[in-house]
Amino acid sequence: MTLEELLKAQGLSDEQIKAITASMKENKIYTASEENLDIRYGKLKTDYDTLNTQHGESTKLIEQLKKDAKNDEALQGKITAYETQVANLQKELDETRLESAIKVALMNAKTDDVGYMAFKLKEGGALELDEDGNIKGIDEKISNLKTQFPTHFDSENNPGPREIDPKPLPEGDHNNDVQPKNLADALRMQYEDNEK
Repeated sequence: MTLEELLKAQGLSDEQIKAITASMKENKIYTASEENLDIRYGKLKTDYDTLNTQHGESTKLIEQLKKDAKNDEALQGKITAYETQVANLQKELDETRLESAIKVALMNAKTDDVGYMAFKLKEGGALELDEDGNIKGIDEKISNLKTQFPTHFDSENNPGPREIDPKPLPEGDHNNDVQPKNLADALRMQYEDNEK
């Protein structure tokens, strides 16, 4: 159920609902279908900021070392090592940004399994970020996922979380069952049961 539907069910008019949602946007109050989205986003932002800070510090250190040791081979080796480290940190930062963008896009698309849909999204080909930090062609890619896996996304036909059909255990006295001690015991017991 959306916020608008909830407010309408409480007896508010369309004008009042529009005023409330407009006021929420002005005050930067947003709703999301995912639980603890602000905590998840905060963690991703903290990770991103940490990597960005480390990258900036490494770059400053490299520049300082270059100035201090123009002819010293040992220091030149360290500089090369630090430059490699900076390149690796930059690559890690880019990967973190891409992963964050994938997860945010899938959460906004209201999927019930972000991890699996991210895996399927990556299977579809290489993903790249644009200058604004958004994945290029993400709308089309998510649309394709919705076509392939409609039960994993909220829609008019699939309005919310899926019902899980629990399977009951077979009837019988399970208290007297002998528990296997190891894998060999389990296999032997399975073989004996099949022979009966």
